[in-house]
Amino acid sequence: DDRDHFGKKRLDLAGPLLASLFRGTFNKLTKDVYKYLQKCVENNKEFNMTLAVKSTHLTNGLRYSLATGNWGDQKKAASVKAGVSQVLNRYTFASTLSHLRRTNTPIGRDGKIAKPRQLHNTHWGLVCPAETPEGQACGLVKNLALMCYITVGTPSEPIVDFMIQRNMEVLEEYEPLNSPNATKIFVNGVWVGVHRDPAHLVGTVLNLRRRGLISHEVSLVRDIRDREFKVFTDAGRVCRPLFVIDNDPRSSNEGNLVLTKEHVQKLELDRENWATTEPDVREDTNMGWQGLVKEGVVEYVDAEEEETIMVVMTPEDLEISRQIRAGFEPEASNPDELSRRVKTPMKQTAHTWTHCEIHPSMILGICASIIPFPDHNQSPRNTYQSAMGKQAMGVFLTNYQQRMDTMANILYYPQKPLATTRSMEFLKFRELPAGQNAIVAIACYSGYNQEDSVIMNQSSIDRGLFRSLFYRAYTDQEKRIGMSVVEQFEKPMRSDTLRLKHGTYDKLDEDGLVAPGVRVSGEDIIIGKTAPIAPDAEELGQRTKLHVKRDVSTPLRSTENGIVDQVLLSTNAEGLRFVKVRMRTTKIPQIGDKFASRHGQKGTIGITYRQEDMPFTSEGLVPDLIINPHAIPSRMTIAHLIECLLSKVSSLRGFEGDATPFTEVTVDSVSRLLREHGYQSRGFEVMYNGHTGRKLVTQVFLGPTYYQRLRHMVDDKI
Repeated sequence: DDRDHFGKKRLDLAGPLLASLFRGTFNKLTKDVYKYLQKCVENNKEFNMTLAVKSTHLTNGLRYSLATGNWGDQKKAASVKAGVSQVLNRYTFASTLSHLRRTNTPIGRDGKIAKPRQLHNTHWGLVCPAETPEGQACGLVKNLALMCYITVGTPSEPIVDFMIQRNMEVLEEYEPLNSPNATKIFVNGVWVGVHRDPAHLVGTVLNLRRRGLISHEVSLVRDIRDREFKVFTDAGRVCRPLFVIDNDPRSSNEGNLVLTKEHVQKLELDRENWATTEPDVREDTNMGWQGLVKEGVVEYVDAEEEETIMVVMTPEDLEISRQIRAGFEPEASNPDELSRRVKTPMKQTAHTWTHCEIHPSMILGICASIIPFPDHNQSPRNTYQSAMGKQAMGVFLTNYQQRMDTMANILYYPQKPLATTRSMEFLKFRELPAGQNAIVAIACYSGYNQEDSVIMNQSSIDRGLFRSLFYRAYTDQEKRIGMSVVEQFEKPMRSDTLRLKHGTYDKLDEDGLVAPGVRVSGEDIIIGKTAPIAPDAEELGQRTKLHVKRDVSTPLRSTENGIVDQVLLSTNAEGLRFVKVRMRTTKIPQIGDKFASRHGQKGTIGITYRQEDMPFTSEGLVPDLIINPHAIPSRMTIAHLIECLLSKVSSLRGFEGDATPFTEVTVDSVSRLLREHGYQSRGFEVMYNGHTGRKLVTQVFLGPTYYQRLRHMVDDKI
């Protein structure tokens, strides 16, 4: 068998993981009770239940594992899985979504084994082919594709009972000599019986699943050659939805999708009446996704079952194959249309399609779905962008002003991209974008954009291009020292306090906290707190009679400065006061800051020129960014150029450009539209040197491209 086959894998979600953790902790608890009982019997003491069961045992066991991510017993920390629970990434909205759909393969990272890291055929539609980290964990940490679903598991008994009613011989009563050719039936890998007429049985069970009488996540695999019929109902199988094709010879719709115009109209009607209907009525009357599953229009298929079905790529291909089977000639591809997408020719074959892909772009994961035209890029570039899209600044959530995150970066003026993909609608990328549409020229100008650096327009920066807010929260709480004595928030006085810090205490109010709106710089104290000194402590000989307290204040980080944005004072579970102070700083793009387009083309600012020093077009348009032409040929990011062209058309027409992968959009069709608006069809423009005003010798490729500001800023590195 192939051990990398995805149908043989199971993903452990929170349920099974917490179940195993609870089982371990509870077993330990029962062992402790048993030991205590043994002691009581030996010492002839009375058995006391409250002493036997330690009430905090379960809580602490679960808490420890969730806090540290070490899944298992605290004592055996070496043998347990590490990094099971992680802090949710809140850098951008896309990074949050992507983190929620990440999977991990528990194989030692240091072994350089290639096989488990490679993309397997069975990953199609279940795992994103582009989004995986580089280096150590490459190919071991995967991300689920957009439509991928993980089963929660259903009981298998009803299915076994049903098959027994449908003439299945139970394994105990099976006599191999009487029926040597009977088909073996396995449920979750257990051989439960045999059946004489498997074709009929499989058809019946499949029909039950399509009608919703058994759960939609049950997988049915018939292996005709080995005479086996396998049913899987367990949790953690990875599956995806497909359109069902009606192959019932009695049906008038034979050979077509079960999805009809009526279904689509009903869905559109539901969408129009969405706002006006009551939620409880809505659940009963609306069709929705669940309705489509119940009607047998879409069906969930896991990696194991997928190998027993025939999937056609698009409904158009299904139509072409029907025409070929009816005896029509397939239309030959026109040799003049060089830019058309090459399609594999349909052969006259006998097989019937059973399912149809919902859309080929659904093989991608969350971060790769944001890339425009990923099918026109060299594959590692999509992988680089999937990693960088998680570091782009944007608006990570709309309520960021209410949240006290440790760190947060918010772009001043985020924009939705001009070249969009259809998947962005479901990822809410238009509502919570992470970048801006900059006017980009691809040219060598002054030589300050060599080796992946970019020239940026200083005047655009002054107008707010790629400016961002940086929030950092400092937190502190009054701790108990011993039983009675508690630390206290206050403004420490030099007279009665030891070990004061270097920074200034002047910005604190009397309660020991800094007021919102105050400007603070490095090493200033923002939370004043003192701890009492024990009367008999020597304190390194500095102590006099007056000193009764020691300073334990929180200073601002020495490299930062900014404005106090918000101060939150509250009490924790034990009734002790704790405080959070959030600082706000504006980060303005400067030389050395890192930017990237959506194609793995990252670069730092090499120099900023004022508007009058930048080259300009005959219309007087000045680019925001100038990138070097040498960044394109060796990296083969053709999609970068197509995005620029499409965005140019979009901005002239006032519509979003569709950059969804695997569609019929060609460079020629975009060029034709650009020509209609009176521009050079391939996006070139005549430009003039900003210093001298003379016409540049060559035409320059210029247009809007979506750029992201990444979290690596030169200020943080110095």
